[in-house]
Amino acid sequence: MSERVRAVRRRVLGAAVAATALALRGVASHAQASRGGVVRLVVGFPPGGSVDRIARVLVPELSSLMGRSVIVENLPGANGARALARVASSVPNGDTLLFATSAIAYPDNASAAAALRPVILVSTAPMVLVVRATLPVRDMREFAAYLAANAGTTYGSSGIGNPTHLCAARLVEHLRVEAVHVPYSGSTLAFADLVAGRIDFMMTAINSSLGSHAAVRALAVSTRTRSGLPGFDGLPTIAETLVPGFDYGLWLAVYSPSRLPDAAVATLNAQFREVLARDPVRAALADGGVEIVAGSPEDAGRVFRADAERLRGQAPR
Repeated sequence: MSERVRAVRRRVLGAAVAATALALRGVASHAQASRGGVVRLVVGFPPGGSVDRIARVLVPELSSLMGRSVIVENLPGANGARALARVASSVPNGDTLLFATSAIAYPDNASAAAALRPVILVSTAPMVLVVRATLPVRDMREFAAYLAANAGTTYGSSGIGNPTHLCAARLVEHLRVEAVHVPYSGSTLAFADLVAGRIDFMMTAINSSLGSHAAVRALAVSTRTRSGLPGFDGLPTIAETLVPGFDYGLWLAVYSPSRLPDAAVATLNAQFREVLARDPVRAALADGGVEIVAGSPEDAGRVFRADAERLRGQAPR
């Protein structure tokens, strides 16, 4: 092949590549404008848990508002790290979002969270200390005495570094007792073993359905103030019973890939805020003991930084 032919071929191929790239940009622009396709809320924990339930309350309302299909994608594992990585590596077009818990602030996750940006602070909620009903304790002082006398007492959590783990670990530490941590990939699995009597206690998100389980007993809430949820409004706090100042809660926030444009983040924030203001959503979340915040991206960022700072250097047992 002569050099002239090679040169012509290079020009033809170059023109073809340029034309293809232009066409692809046009397709991408059209897709962006039409906003078709599916929006995914990625949840880092198994179906049926508290985070998954809240996400599924929002999905039909978001679908209605956006005029698009919105689904929950469960990707459990490593205290939400797999879900975090999934969203961080996705195309920054607003179609793949992380429905994150405060577990994102744990040191192992916090550094990776730099690849994300907050969209909205969704809600906050207390946790509740629950024990298997056959555990011979009725209140927090009996609970502390039991742990002091039984070093092999076991507690479950939604994973190492999860708020359900850290809260229980801090309580055990404050009481200066020993207990064995049994991590699970989600609260649903841990709670099933608590009901079955295979573990002794756990911290879990408060919700009205806990009161219907005869196999468990709620002893106290984890936040400084009591819960207003019917059936739990008389439950004391850990702070007022055993550990003054004890205060651990759960929060939920939505994150996008870090390169999502500001305008897209603002649009998503407005859409989530509208959905969180709808009566069916407010009623469903209130029944689950959840307090809606519907805050700004900056609110979510402040809460994340405060928790990340608090958790830095903590080594849970």
